[in-house]
Amino acid sequence: MVAQRRASSAMPPKQGPNATGATTTTPPAPLIVQNLVERLGRIEEGISRTRAFNKAGHTSSDASASSTPQSSGPVQPAVPSIHNRTCPTWQRRGLGLVSPPSSRLTNAVLGQIYFGGQNLGTICSRNGIPHLTALGEQWIYSRTGQRPSFQSLDDGDTHGTDQPASHSPPLLLSYQISPGQKTELPEKWVVQSLLRAFLCSDFRLMFPLVDRVLFEETIQLAYGPQSTLQPLEHISAKACVFAFLSLASSHFPDNEAVGHVDCDAFAEAAQTLQSDFLEDTSITTLQTIFMLLLHETLCGRLQAGSMYHAIACRIVFALGGHVLLVSPKLEGLSVEERENRHLRMLFWLCYLFDKDIALRTGQPPIISDEFCDLTLPEGYAENRFVINVSGSDDRPSVAPYDDFQMPWLPSDLRLSLLKSKACYALYSAASLRKSDAELLRTIRELDEELESWRVSIPAEFSPALSVSKHTRPGADTNKSRSLLHVELHLDYHYLLNVIHCASGRCMVDWTGGPGTEKTFGVQSSLELSVEASRSTLVYLSAEAHRLAGEAFWIFIFYPVSALMTLFFNILRNPLDDQAILDVELLSAASELIRSMPIRRVTPHETAYLRKADEFVAELSRLGKCAIAKSQSECDERD
Repeated sequence: MVAQRRASSAMPPKQGPNATGATTTTPPAPLIVQNLVERLGRIEEGISRTRAFNKAGHTSSDASASSTPQSSGPVQPAVPSIHNRTCPTWQRRGLGLVSPPSSRLTNAVLGQIYFGGQNLGTICSRNGIPHLTALGEQWIYSRTGQRPSFQSLDDGDTHGTDQPASHSPPLLLSYQISPGQKTELPEKWVVQSLLRAFLCSDFRLMFPLVDRVLFEETIQLAYGPQSTLQPLEHISAKACVFAFLSLASSHFPDNEAVGHVDCDAFAEAAQTLQSDFLEDTSITTLQTIFMLLLHETLCGRLQAGSMYHAIACRIVFALGGHVLLVSPKLEGLSVEERENRHLRMLFWLCYLFDKDIALRTGQPPIISDEFCDLTLPEGYAENRFVINVSGSDDRPSVAPYDDFQMPWLPSDLRLSLLKSKACYALYSAASLRKSDAELLRTIRELDEELESWRVSIPAEFSPALSVSKHTRPGADTNKSRSLLHVELHLDYHYLLNVIHCASGRCMVDWTGGPGTEKTFGVQSSLELSVEASRSTLVYLSAEAHRLAGEAFWIFIFYPVSALMTLFFNILRNPLDDQAILDVELLSAASELIRSMPIRRVTPHETAYLRKADEFVAELSRLGKCAIAKSQSECDERD
């Protein structure tokens, strides 16, 4: 019997064209996508000017101007500032929205909407719809002449839950199991059939949830006679099998065993048993909790998934997976070595989810890098992009029982390390104490690291700096390569947006008064954020059909985040040459979201899509109003 482990207490740059998944092109010469030196030079210039201004003190506007060092050449924002040629901004309307530099932000900034140093609202982690502050509503009204109605779109939601208030709680909504009804395991061949399908699939490389040898022993424990087993081990093993069946049956709907599996009932059975086995701090328990986390997330119950994630992280800590270094040998592994290797892989899965959950929900990460050994798996960088080209949509690309193939994981580990760094450096309580110059410097440094990561990726997978609107999808080739290409592009542009959105916290007076020199750096950073958001929407418009249908609730955050950035930029620059095109992107987003595959459509998905339609329509309406209002005011002045 397997003795389960229990708690005792940079690559060289490469350049080249993209050639897989989709044919993406970098626009020939727009300022926003010029080389890294140029685009970061504007941020560096803003930092230098701001520091010089601060050293001189703000005794008078004349003194400020005379003390500002001259640059070696003219500093041009990526897009000409609208405030030089449009109606007065909200600061000019007597709203008193610009705080003095000494009035630094005091609230947590993850999940918040900032512009000019002011908090305009919060992004709902459940559906992406903004909850505006009074200041945010006032600012939108000042730019559009219309009252926003985002709040009415969210009236049916109960704060902190995943389902409309008119429905039962999330657990009861999906699991209509009669009280007292006991769910039994199916015949053993059912789980063995789904295990074989899992081991031969790319899904195992994306989510290495179980080790073949260890899980086969878990099956024996679950199906063995209870009288001869330790009760805790038997319950834990049984829950693990239930959780695995629930996930595997959803991913392999054509498997002959699926007809014998009720994925919702089996997930509920695992959840019901958890109160009995949670004290069993073992790898089996960790596997069960993580599979429940994945099940809840893929079903759109994101808050429940977040709770399971917290438990999984604590179990990883208790087992020592966060500091464990494993042997690189590939053959002749003992049971303990297998446990150690699998535990370390489960740690990395928890780590990946931890950083994404933090950035998407606005809640602090659970895993602190300072307490972890973050040495990447042996050969990870070299083998991350080694994919068997024989795979297709219908055929797995991995050999059966290949225990030693390096998992791809659902995201690039090096990118997740950078997400963690960005989360702390830009969105932690400590980051609130940074001056504007320090904040801009941090943004520049993170941008440099992100660019270093991008050029280290093999050319056929490397994300484009910017995706052209005239992108032509490539032919369907290997499914695994296609999914990896999509994941890297979306993750890259999302993180680029996250990094540069932080510049909105800078206390900038856009009216041209004293101290506005730093607007050069802020303007450039904001434009990079906007271009990343455009690229996300354009790329998805061409590639949405390649997404995995069961991962709809994971992928939906990419377009929603991009929509919000684009919307607030339209309000900031309604007369910019790109504004009308950006409104067109907003208007097309409803069709884009509906084109994203959903493997299992429930009332939850249907209600979300209906709400997304209304949300996109409101963004588009307000964007058009902002453009019309600015044009009308300009015509009146002329």
